[in-house]
Amino acid sequence: MRCQQLIHSEKVWHYFKTKKITEMKLLKIVACIMLIFGEVCAQDFVKPNDGIKSSAFEKKFLWGFTFTQSWSTIKGSSLPKNYFTKASVGLQISAEYYPLNFLGFSLGAGYQQRGAGIKNIPTPGTPDSTYRERLRFNSFEFPIAVILRTPKDLVKGLRLSGSLGIVPIINRNARDTKISLEPNVADLDKTVDVSPNYFKSDLAFQFTFGPEIDMAGSQVIKIQFYYSQGTTNVFTAGQGTGHNQNAGIRFGWMF
Repeated sequence: MRCQQLIHSEKVWHYFKTKKITEMKLLKIVACIMLIFGEVCAQDFVKPNDGIKSSAFEKKFLWGFTFTQSWSTIKGSSLPKNYFTKASVGLQISAEYYPLNFLGFSLGAGYQQRGAGIKNIPTPGTPDSTYRERLRFNSFEFPIAVILRTPKDLVKGLRLSGSLGIVPIINRNARDTKISLEPNVADLDKTVDVSPNYFKSDLAFQFTFGPEIDMAGSQVIKIQFYYSQGTTNVFTAGQGTGHNQNAGIRFGWMF
């Protein structure tokens, strides 16, 4: 047996010599094979990085921007005029913290339009002014809310959430604008500052509900129904009793 091993070894060495492969080249070949084998083994045994988030919903802290397209009006039991809803937009920056995967808290600050359209009854001899007058409140708001979110995806990357909170409001000014529909009669467009007749601050309650979408594991897109109702009488000069009301769609982009 020993003799056979020696003979076999001599044949192998003779093969390498006939192929003009030196001992140094042979060592280099063996070293390369060992290096490749080591890299393959390392790929199989590298410990997973537990810090990598598989979903943006696993983040404890989120911040971002929201845009609100709402329709606002004034609701009450004793109103001085006939009001109808008008388009009102808003922009906000907010931060959210989730101590639990289904429970979060949010703080924000932003600008939100409020107010209403005013329906006037036309009088003989004057242009029809129906639906041309707007009462606009330019307000800053600071919402505080509790968020409830489904703890697991309804479908991959999609969850539902809702929030309920309070919104301190500061009304920067109130303006009454009459809109002209006649061409080339710009002087009919008149804006009057009526801030003394309307509220300076308000406290509203706010509700949102809708889907949240995980974007690439790092961002969350929100598309939610939005509703806000004021608690303070908007009139300060004894015109009547009414409250701010906004309803619409809110789009959020959170990081």
